[in-house]
Amino acid sequence: MEGNKKRKKLTPDCRAVSEIIGAVLMISIVVLAFSAISLAVFSEGGAMDPPHTPHTNLQENIDTSKDKVQIFHSGGDEIDLKYIKIILDVDGQQVEFDMSDPGVEVYDSNGTNSSDDIFTLGDCIVIDTNSKVNLEDADAIDLYFVHTASSQVIQKTTLWRDFGDLPDWITPYPYGSVYDSFEDDWWDPEIVNQIGDGHFTENDFPQDEYIYESFTFGSLEELGISEDISFSKVILKIVYRIHDQSAKLELGINNVPGIVFELPKKENESITSEFVEKEFDITPYITNATDLEDIEINISTTPNAANESDKEGWIDFIGIHLEY
Repeated sequence: MEGNKKRKKLTPDCRAVSEIIGAVLMISIVVLAFSAISLAVFSEGGAMDPPHTPHTNLQENIDTSKDKVQIFHSGGDEIDLKYIKIILDVDGQQVEFDMSDPGVEVYDSNGTNSSDDIFTLGDCIVIDTNSKVNLEDADAIDLYFVHTASSQVIQKTTLWRDFGDLPDWITPYPYGSVYDSFEDDWWDPEIVNQIGDGHFTENDFPQDEYIYESFTFGSLEELGISEDISFSKVILKIVYRIHDQSAKLELGINNVPGIVFELPKKENESITSEFVEKEFDITPYITNATDLEDIEINISTTPNAANESDKEGWIDFIGIHLEY
């Protein structure tokens, strides 16, 4: 009978709860363990944290006659001296120097021995290589500046390539050309390769007309200058005479406009009545042999004086001096 039916009280079924709770606890333990390991590995000082590689600007200089190499800190990050190693490759022979070697000195910006253990802006490392290798007779010298903490080469530099003796001044003769825009003709480039030999270009300056003389230096393969050589100094010398106040020197390199130098007059004179010698440092614009082959030097003017004033200009010599 319905009234005699047994009624079951509704209560939660707690069977297998302990197994579920155990699984959750195990997963939690594993997650926590991996989290702890990750924090240890990737935290500062952990084994997986890659060391910082300094970004430092360096300039190098070499004196092979004295077996001396100089390395200047010219900007960027400081470097702990204990992490610096210098490797010189001299004709295929590699020698290493660290800052504790007897032949290595570090100077500050005042030229005195550095009082700290940091290579910073203005400092200079000077290496006397004589105890390990002779530089004077070397044909090829390369330098590697190594940061040992990060095992990275911060800079590789070609210090020296012996291609034979360069002339003191490279002139348009015999590789380049001399062009006169007013006559629309070419001069013999040999007339500007010696100072005071009585040979020079001569150019009339017509009123309000832009005219110029253009000088190039051609291929330098015969001088043995490799394209991968970086020049440390490039000097342009011009010996000229000018009978006008409006002439100027315009230096155009690889179609880069706006590089203009004024041709100076003699002091207290409005015109130059005798030949004047002037040098210009053009190192920032000429970095290698390709740049030098592409350089075009223009001496230009647009004079204001009337034609009957007979304004003129003469170029006796033009040459480029290279150091690398």
